[in-house]
Amino acid sequence: MAKGGFFGKILKVNLSESKVTTSPLPDDFIRDYLGGRGIGGRILYGENPPRVDPYSPDNRFILFTSPAMGTIAPCCVKYSLVTKSPLSDTILMSLAGGFFGPTLKRTGYDGLVIWGNAPKPVYLQILDQKVEILDAQHLWGKDTIETQEILQSSMGRETKIACIGPGGENLVRFASIFSESHTLGRGGGGAIMGSKNLKAIAVQGTQRVPLAEEGAFEKYIREVVNLKFKKSEKAKAFGKYGTPGVLAIVNTQGMLPTRNYQQGVFEGATTIDGQAVKEASIRHESCFRCPVACRAYTRVESGEYAGSESEGPEYETLFALGSNLGNANLASIIAANKLCTRYGVDTISTGNVIGFVMECFEKGILSLKDTEGMELKFGNHQVLLPLIEKVSFRKGIGGILAEGAKRAAIRLGHGAKNYAMEVKGLEMSGYDPRGAMGMAIEYATAPRGGCHQRGLIVQETFGAPPYVDRFNTKGKGALVKSQQDEVAIQDALGFCVFVSRGDPMGIPEFAEMFSLATGIPATVADLLKAGERIFSIERLYNLREGFTGKDDYLPKRFLEQPLTDGPSKGRVVDLEKLLRDYYQQRGWNEEGEIKPEKLEELGLKDLATVKG
Repeated sequence: MAKGGFFGKILKVNLSESKVTTSPLPDDFIRDYLGGRGIGGRILYGENPPRVDPYSPDNRFILFTSPAMGTIAPCCVKYSLVTKSPLSDTILMSLAGGFFGPTLKRTGYDGLVIWGNAPKPVYLQILDQKVEILDAQHLWGKDTIETQEILQSSMGRETKIACIGPGGENLVRFASIFSESHTLGRGGGGAIMGSKNLKAIAVQGTQRVPLAEEGAFEKYIREVVNLKFKKSEKAKAFGKYGTPGVLAIVNTQGMLPTRNYQQGVFEGATTIDGQAVKEASIRHESCFRCPVACRAYTRVESGEYAGSESEGPEYETLFALGSNLGNANLASIIAANKLCTRYGVDTISTGNVIGFVMECFEKGILSLKDTEGMELKFGNHQVLLPLIEKVSFRKGIGGILAEGAKRAAIRLGHGAKNYAMEVKGLEMSGYDPRGAMGMAIEYATAPRGGCHQRGLIVQETFGAPPYVDRFNTKGKGALVKSQQDEVAIQDALGFCVFVSRGDPMGIPEFAEMFSLATGIPATVADLLKAGERIFSIERLYNLREGFTGKDDYLPKRFLEQPLTDGPSKGRVVDLEKLLRDYYQQRGWNEEGEIKPEKLEELGLKDLATVKG
């Protein structure tokens, strides 16, 4: 057994039988997959039946922590959800910060594996080693804020709750899971909880996380890591503006998605950028043991949205509910963000499906009769709140949009698929790939679909040093591969991506902390190999589910329609050329399959024999 970093126990819950058991955490899982995202992916690959329906009782719902989580390590807060997505049918890995992950770790369980469907609404209560499946019929129908307040009123404020709202209960395919206002956002994890009649997971933990070299670990944090935070200009910038600070940069680059990705420059950017959010902020909060405190809370003081208050909005919400809809009204974005939190739906997908339906309306595919009299035109912020409610409760046109842009486009027909900005069914995020060739590769190949987080090249999107020609296709395959592998390490170890990637922490610091926490010696090279292995087992999962290289696509808009304004004007994506280079760097064949020699190198050859 490993000496530390984990308690060595996985909690397993069969909701169909209302049965709770435990199983040991294998040492080789820690060595080969590190934690969180990695171990969760390995468990899903081993336990999910091939081609399982996401809403099947057999689909595993996995929450997993990491070796330094719950210790004094700064910014180690990102616990992982791993399951099969009801939106994309791919593997789904989502992360959330805050306090839930460290509290779950301190219960003495390293992670949860949940399957089955409860016959009636329930919630899972974990008080250190005491686990109960309890009736939740009094919570069903409540929003995420009400649910947390009700449970904390009876259990105490120290209890941390991860729960769903009406979006999850109604199986909105992009429903999210909320703890405080922290979100397991993308891909429909909330719908999986809803399908299992699992309203919430409530945790209290007092256990001390075991560390192999506790003295050396804490000394390293105090003398090395904390010092790097104090010197980091990046950490200071995030503390001032948070993620909204990048909106002006992306707009200046000419790659801020505007009016459903028809444009890359938004004329109203200054009304919704980092400075505008800062001026609307009423306080800042931090996650567990985070010295940055990047999370702003905003309030609308006057006008039709007066009194609205929400966390953020973060950059992705500002783009999705702002520029992507031609909406320059920050107050409406704050109000819409709060409603998405209450109802439990992902803001990126919500903004995308609204942008999609607005373009369909303006192109004549939908009429006022179809929209129940709503003028779904870009810039009309007054339809935001009604549409979010319709989606969350599957009312009227909201029932179509709740299926996601890809399925909605098929339902509407008449060329609507040309306006669905998705990859593998997951709606795309806040960077137009015509302005960044590495981003084009990332969208096409990210395991969960049109996602930016697994391989964001900050040199392209933000112009961060060292300089990279964002329009050049040469070398982008290697660059994206290396970034995806490094992010897999950060995700698996639970470190917030906004304060890593080399500043103030990077792979050398992660290797040292992992070694001191677990007692398993790990070099930078060892972690990089683990990162490649984690990304590869997610690819193996998708291949087993029937995905091929043909599913590494981008919407035609990015391949055929040049941007018409801004610094990225005239650009399109040569995806075939980019993927050819990327596949070669990955050790994949032309069909996007992992070559046998690469599987052998990563120790995945035996796993790959499990076919769908």
